[in-house]
Amino acid sequence: MRRLVLVLALLGCEAKREQPAPAPSSPDTTNSSPQASLPAPGSAGSPTSSCGDEVVSDEGIGALRIGATVASVRQKCNVVRDATAPGAEGMPARKLAVAFSRDTVEAEIVDGRVWRIAVHSPRLRTAESLGVGTLVARLLQLKNPRGMTGEGKFFVASPEHCGMSFRLANAGPGTQRGDLDRAGLARLSVTAVVSEVLIFGCHLTPGPGAGEG
Repeated sequence: MRRLVLVLALLGCEAKREQPAPAPSSPDTTNSSPQASLPAPGSAGSPTSSCGDEVVSDEGIGALRIGATVASVRQKCNVVRDATAPGAEGMPARKLAVAFSRDTVEAEIVDGRVWRIAVHSPRLRTAESLGVGTLVARLLQLKNPRGMTGEGKFFVASPEHCGMSFRLANAGPGTQRGDLDRAGLARLSVTAVVSEVLIFGCHLTPGPGAGEG
């Protein structure tokens, strides 16, 4: 999955920009149990206004930003769970469940920083109202939309949103071809709908192991 995130980032960004090295920060000493489980994706969390606005962007949601330290997220947002759960390629990964007033999202942590954010709730959307529940016909209106598969899942990305991708469900057999342009996406089932939004940022900052396997 980390390879897929890197490919989607390359597809979405019009030009590669170098990410400045993160400033040293104190290691987070919170230990999480491998047996702990996160709240069900999209489950409503307790209301909080400290995490900022709730518009989904290419860099995050409110104060929950790609590259932010765990300490920073804890200071500004309502972290309802910090646990180890299956991540990319089935490997154990540290994940935070962060509650907004509308719903809860999942942030995957690499080296003490937010590496990727997964949105499973239709209540959290982009400024133009893209999100879970959006039909593929609406994604076709984005600039140069492209579709590709990864680990049996199918995603659509666009330079218009260089730091995110949209996972499709109910897309039909057409997704088995892998790389699809706008014309190929237009041939997918009209019932194809966004089931997940992945945020990874417009800067190419994949976690360790990206591009491997």
